[in-house]
Amino acid sequence: PPQSARLPTVRLSAPKATRRPRAEWTCGALDDWTMSKRQESSVRIRPETMLLASKGTAELKLLKIPLGRAAATSFEPDEQIDLSRFFASRAEADRITPTRVADIFRASLQRQANSPSSPLLAATVDLDSAQTILKGGRRYVSVDYETDGCRKIDEDGLCVNRAKRAATAVLTVALESQARTLEEQRRMDRGDMEARYIDTLWLLTATAPLTDSSQRGNKKKATDGLSDPELRQGLRAVTSAFELLGD
Repeated sequence: PPQSARLPTVRLSAPKATRRPRAEWTCGALDDWTMSKRQESSVRIRPETMLLASKGTAELKLLKIPLGRAAATSFEPDEQIDLSRFFASRAEADRITPTRVADIFRASLQRQANSPSSPLLAATVDLDSAQTILKGGRRYVSVDYETDGCRKIDEDGLCVNRAKRAATAVLTVALESQARTLEEQRRMDRGDMEARYIDTLWLLTATAPLTDSSQRGNKKKATDGLSDPELRQGLRAVTSAFELLGD
């Protein structure tokens, strides 16, 4: 969609705005992970990488993406509206379903894979694995998938290390202040400035290399389930520990 497209904010229930500069999120499974980046909160209204971590060959990444113009390259307008509605209302969640959320995620991965500059070459999402998780009064969606990507590119721009990885993602959407600075946030909190809010997508992904046996065993169609049960269980254990911190 054109970058100038503007989307209406869809909110069918009372706001659950995240206070800042307090920590906006937590993940109780990071004790034995090595973190190259950990950002507890952000006031900038733009896509942010909040966490980069590794444990051996496993990797974690947490993205925070304001919906609207900033997300236009990844999500179509109707997809953004469905994401907002699903996480805003139980009735809308029953209508839209976690499978639709997983399919929106699948479409976003496909757009990424279609980009010539992206290291992602292909992705297979197991839509049947999509499930809703309720935690602290907030709704999350978990989904399993696999990726085929280039881990290293040589000086000529050619892929020299192509690898397949198992992955699990957890998504949620939160209504957050549009304050651009901490001072603006304080003024909004005091009532000295009009409060403005925007729906923000939080996306945590956990990935690990597929073993040779896993790849050989993954000849069945994706809807039959993904390859390595123990690997999947480990990835889900990490992503299920993720939680946004509200008021």
